Amino acid sequence: MVGRAVVRVAALAIALLCLLLPLSPARADAGVPAGWDVTTATEHITIGRVELRYDPRLSADARMLAERIPTWWSRIEQDLAGDLDDTMLISYVPHSGRIAEATGMPRWAAGVAHPPSGEILIAAHAPDGSKTDLEDLLKHEMVHVALYRATGGQPLPRWFHEGVAESFADNISIARVQTLAATVFGGGVPALEDIERSFHQNDPHGASVAYAASRDFVSFMRFYDDDGGAMRQALRNIRSGGGFEASFIQAYELSLEELGKEWRAGLRGRFAWFPIVGSGELPFFLVTPLVVVAFFRKRRKMKLAWARLEREDQEELARFLGVARRGGMVTALQPLTTQLH
Repeated sequence: MVGRAVVRVAALAIALLCLLLPLSPARADAGVPAGWDVTTATEHITIGRVELRYDPRLSADARMLAERIPTWWSRIEQDLAGDLDDTMLISYVPHSGRIAEATGMPRWAAGVAHPPSGEILIAAHAPDGSKTDLEDLLKHEMVHVALYRATGGQPLPRWFHEGVAESFADNISIARVQTLAATVFGGGVPALEDIERSFHQNDPHGASVAYAASRDFVSFMRFYDDDGGAMRQALRNIRSGGGFEASFIQAYELSLEELGKEWRAGLRGRFAWFPIVGSGELPFFLVTPLVVVAFFRKRRKMKLAWARLEREDQEELARFLGVARRGGMVTALQPLTTQLH
């Protein structure tokens, strides 16, 4: 009984956050050819080989970005290749509409990168006026540039490009989690070729599933071994002209299909909470930090890749609990949760 209640608590916690958090603003990995004209970005800061241009009204954010860009880039290049050319031109504007004007991208794009030239545009506000998550937005676009350089500009599937970029995000991606869980217990996660096709079709739901599945699968591959060496080797193989699928076979000694089967085999266990979300049987007052964390501690660990993904799940849930406390959501009875352990 206690175990079942704990699972239900975790389910409600995740479901509630899905309703409270806005969807992430859209990003893109390619725009028109280099040479975007962003007339409002008249100020600039130089950080090594990176030039950050920004609208004067955004100077405080620009200084923050300038301080953190070297650290973000170092992590990205070390995880993907070890050392990469860090030349970039980043333009920071107030609203995504400025990006549309400069690049021809849709007005919903809050960030865009042109990997061959290293040009990046990001906006402080999404189309609905909400603030963008600058850290994750800029890191996402920087990863597109880094991945292009790590593979020597070799052609890559869109699912892989977006999956790698999404896998570096540190935000709470509960919406992605819910989307993937619903797919796992619904029609099933599509095959890679179908995921790829979804990125090229005008189907918002299909694209949402594609982003969620790509991020999770690429994260599984990135953390398949202790230090991410297999992924770096695969990227080196691609750069050397080894071909996309063949490069993964050589690096992992498994085909993408075999890696996919291994990843899919653990999805139902990770998302065991999802069938309870719509049951209406879970009392709200049980949502407390102790109970939810207890659920995660008791989950069975699989191999290293699953362990890493589960640690990330727990970190995201911990962030959720922090948000919930600050927002007054979590007002449950602590004594009751202690009894449930």
